[in-house]
Amino acid sequence: MVGKTEIVLMQKLVIPDRQQVEIWLDQAGHEFWACDRCDGLHISSLQSLDGVLDSRLFIEPFGILFSTELDLKAGSAFLVQADMTRLNLGLPTLKLFLEMLESGHLLLVASDVLMTSKGVCYSQFSEFLAMTLEAKSWLYRECQSMHYILSEQEHCLPPVEGKFSFH
Repeated sequence: MVGKTEIVLMQKLVIPDRQQVEIWLDQAGHEFWACDRCDGLHISSLQSLDGVLDSRLFIEPFGILFSTELDLKAGSAFLVQADMTRLNLGLPTLKLFLEMLESGHLLLVASDVLMTSKGVCYSQFSEFLAMTLEAKSWLYRECQSMHYILSEQEHCLPPVEGKFSFH
């Protein structure tokens, strides 16, 4: 009886720089773009969603940080905070937190990191990206279904005029 020989191809581990990450994103078929305001690579599939302010990869000395910011309705602050335990349990690889900007915008920030200081290969990067995109898509759908996300249409609503009395 002839035994099967399993060939394991070892992929070369690299500490990826921006150029390598761009090559891997192209290889994986993910559209991205770089803007002139930050050093991040914006991921088009999430960036194009209504209510997503930014979704980008940052190449840091410790690894690749993938951060996505959802623009939330101001009135949803307490609801989102109360729902954070459930969201965090559903998304164990993401770090979720609320951020209030000086402009008054409330953001739900979802971040994940791929540690690269000892090197990674393309398949590790690809798996990280796929898992994180799926988790963030789930988070987006959950926030949409709970009516937490501030839509583009709501940004453009004119202020309500009328007679209000606060005393």
